[in-house]
Formats: sequence, C-alpha cells, structure tokens
Amino acid sequence: MPALRLALKKLDTAATPQTLRPVSRQAIPDQTVRGGIFLAARYGLGVLVSLANMLVMTWWIGPHAYGLFVAAVGIVAFLATLARLGVDTYLVRSEAPTANDFGTATTLILAASVVLLGAGASVAPLLVRWFGNREFVWPYLALLLTIPVSGLTGVPMAQLERALDFGRIAVIELISQFAGLLTAVLMAWRHTGVWAPVLGQIAWQVFTLLAVVSIAPNPTRLRFERSQARTMLSYGLSLTTSLRTWQLRTLVNPLLVGRFAGPEGVAFVALAIRIAESLGTFRLAAGRIAVAGLARLQDHHEQFRNALEQALFLQVITLGPLLCGFALCGPFLLRHFAGPRWLPSLAVYPFVAAGVLVNSIYNLQASALFVIGEARVVTEAYTAHVVLLALTTLFLLPRAGIVGYGWAELVACASYGAIHAGLARSVFISYRRLVPWLATFAAVLFVSSISRTVGLLD
Repeated sequence: MPALRLALKKLDTAATPQTLRPVSRQAIPDQTVRGGIFLAARYGLGVLVSLANMLVMTWWIGPHAYGLFVAAVGIVAFLATLARLGVDTYLVRSEAPTANDFGTATTLILAASVVLLGAGASVAPLLVRWFGNREFVWPYLALLLTIPVSGLTGVPMAQLERALDFGRIAVIELISQFAGLLTAVLMAWRHTGVWAPVLGQIAWQVFTLLAVVSIAPNPTRLRFERSQARTMLSYGLSLTTSLRTWQLRTLVNPLLVGRFAGPEGVAFVALAIRIAESLGTFRLAAGRIAVAGLARLQDHHEQFRNALEQALFLQVITLGPLLCGFALCGPFLLRHFAGPRWLPSLAVYPFVAAGVLVNSIYNLQASALFVIGEARVVTEAYTAHVVLLALTTLFLLPRAGIVGYGWAELVACASYGAIHAGLARSVFISYRRLVPWLATFAAVLFVSSISRTVGLLD
C-alpha cells in the first residue's frame, strides 16, 4: 500500500498518540506544494511507463516466461522491502541526522541486504521442490543481487526527501523506470525470454542508485555506532511493521498460485493485479494531500471526519470509472495490445479490481490511525488480511483455478472491518454516500465479466 508508505515518510512530524498535532501554514512551504505537483505528475507518467513495459513483456515474451519472472521478482521484491529496516524512514523523520547517522544507517542496510541475499539464495532448493521446476532459479538468483542495490538507495533518497527535493526525486524515478523499460524492450526484441524483464529490473535498480548517490547532498561512508544503531532499529522496525505485514500479500501469487497453477497462472493473475493497481496509482497523490490535511486538524474531530469522508468519496468516484473502463474495454485492449493468449486474465480482473476499490476506502483510514497513534490496529488488520488471502487461495485455487485467487481477494476484504472499528473509537466514518457508487461500480465490473462468459459459451 504505497499511500501509507508516503504518509509515514511525508507527514510533518506525525501526531502524538491520541492527539493530532497542529501544523502551521508556515510548516508547509511552497517547496512542498511544488514537490506534491512533481510527484503527482510522476505518478501519472510512471503509470504510462509501467503499462508500456507490461504490454511489451506480455506481447513479446508470453505468459510462461512472464510468469517465471513474476514468481522470481515477487519473492525478491519482498526481501528487498525488509533490507532497509525502516532506518530510511528514521532519517527522514529525525530532527537533525549527522554524518555518523547516515553512515550507521548505510552499514545497517548493507549488512541486512547481505544477510537477506544469502537467505534468499539458500532457500532456492526448497523453492525448486515447491514449484516442481528449475526454470526460475537463475533469473531468481540474478534478481537477488538487486537487494543491496535497492537497499542502499534508501539513505541518499532520504537525504533528498529531507531537503524536500521532490522534483529531482520524481525525475530520477521516472528516468530510472524508463531505463529499465528500454533495457527490457531491447532484450525482448532479441528474444531473450525471461531475461528481458530480469535485466530490465536490474537496470532500473542500478540506475536509481547511481543517480541518487550522484546528487545526494552529502556522501555517506560506512560507519557504525551501536547506540545509534539500536535507536534506529527500534524506531524503524516498530514504525514499518504494519507495512511489511501488508507486503506479505505479494507472496501469495508467486508462492501459492505458482504452486497450483504454474507460471502461466502466475502471469495471468499478475497481469490482472498490475492493471488494477496501475489504475489505482492515480489516487496516491490525492491520498497524500488528504493525509497531510488530516495532520493539521488537531482535535477538531468533526472537521477531521468531514475531511476524511470527502477524501474517501473522491477516491472512490475517481478510481471506480477507471477500473470499470478497463472491465468494459479489456477484451479489445488485451486482444490487440497483448495478444489473445492473455485473455484468461480477464477472469480474475473483476475480483482484483473490486479489491482495489474497497481498499481505496480503507487505506486513508489506516493512515489516519497512524496519525492518531493506533498503528497496532492497522498491523492486526493487515495480518488478518494476509491470513485470509493465503488460506482462501490455498483452499479455492486447486478447485476453481485462478478465479479462486479472485474470490480470495474479496474474502480478505473482511479484514478491513478492524480498521473501521479501530478508527470509530475516535472518529466514526459514514459510508452512506459511498454505498450507491460502490454498488454501481461492482455491478459494472462483474456484469461485464458474466456477459463475456456467456458470450464465450454461446
């Protein structure tokens, strides 16, 4: 859930437990506003680059090779999220980090990255037995090398974020993403199969690291201060526990779908997820603005509630038409831009899209819980979500195929009730305005899917 990561990093010294701290107008400089505009543009352009990358990969390398890549990169990406240990967030939120702080953070991240790289490599034989094939092993081992690259990007990126240099951050992220796309396209054109997206991913991560290191305000060297390291780990790990718990859900497709439906099943589910979440990316800029606004409302609970309800409403009516638009145009788009062999993804898409739509109602509520010091509630809800998603997938996938994963996405949404209940102890959120819109969008998503199924049967 990227909106939560952004909320945690960008909130201006987040509120103390149970109380929303006031933030003056002067605490939000024009540079931050301009940065928000840059990042909003980055989200939009990033979606276009991501979709272009996805379409090239799906058309040229096919479901089998793409499924192998998704299975490998899914596991590696999760390990990479653990490598920073939350110390990059500590640096962003710290009042005045010193050169020793940055050096200690770099040492911690490098050490964690090496440990995770070794752990990932050591479980390769177990993964071979789990999946029943060895095709993914070498791409997986190659992608493991990006863990320290991705991890070490965190410290210089934290320096840029502290300087509110969001414009450069947006440019770096976009150019790096495009470099990965160009590499993948060239490799796919040379018929390298699964290695096209693998090398594209590596190029993306390496370019990002080199770029941020070259323009970061202060170069960092390896240093280590035990007391400071203990403080960083205590802060970072406790703050990011909820986010790391949520990211466990990304392992369900590569591990469980890969086990029971093979690389092709992983590819079809991944394509549906990628499309739905790419369309959902547009809500992130609005989400950050809304969360920053919540942090300025202090103890004015009625204003807090009104602002949050309005933000939820805007997210739903913005995201719903985008998701439904693809549900209606998906067969044409996939047939002509990805190829007919990718049409099975449409069986999963309505479920995934509905899950993204429901999630849009609760991601801001989760951010509000962070603001008022109730991170524990979010962690519990995300734990329940991952457990429900995994167990339901494990039960339904062997019986219903990849549609079983789709049903699991909907079942897992029941966990969001804990987020609503946790926030209701402080502020009660009404869904009266949302229900009609949600019902309409859900009807469009699933009726279009049923219509396609009937048409195929006829």
